[in-house]
Amino acid sequence: ENISYETLEKIGYKGYLLPKDAPEKVLQFGEGNFLRAFVDWIISNMNERSDFNGSVVVVQPIEKGMVDVLNRQDGLYHVNLQGRLNGEAVNSLTRIDCISRALNPYSQNSAFMALADQPEIRFVISNTGIAFDPNCKFSDAPASSYPGKLTQLLFRRFKTFKGDKSKGLIIMPCELIFLNGHHLKECIYQYIELWKDDFG
Repeated sequence: ENISYETLEKIGYKGYLLPKDAPEKVLQFGEGNFLRAFVDWIISNMNERSDFNGSVVVVQPIEKGMVDVLNRQDGLYHVNLQGRLNGEAVNSLTRIDCISRALNPYSQNSAFMALADQPEIRFVISNTGIAFDPNCKFSDAPASSYPGKLTQLLFRRFKTFKGDKSKGLIIMPCELIFLNGHHLKECIYQYIELWKDDFG
């Protein structure tokens, strides 16, 4: 039986669970093992051990992915850590509960773009690909490249909150390329130049 909130209720689970109404504070591009076992593991621990109280919306960066699997499990899964800590062997199993939902922007573009209107969202995390594709159009729903999607989202957020700097986003790319943040910023500037006549 798949893990889900219903399954946990059936077995009488009494441990910590992030409240279902916890605000969505993190927008995550990428649903692979690296982000789920690293970043989401950290966020899950932050929720349990501090007052962060924030959930993660996962966005599938390409047309085919695993958001349906995540949604069937209510975003729940386990991380198995194996190694050594302070000289002692570690083999732990941790339930991760910080993912509120997962979206496919190719079939749920309106829901994806509406994320820009959520004032509580503060962080953008990614591990997908950082490349400028000049074939992307501002009218694409969505742009095929990750920087293109992010530019579309940032413009929508800028318009929604009328340029309010307090609604800016902290962007943390986790792609394994040199100066990933600088490269992402350059790509966004390229899209701004490419699409400047569409911004109105």
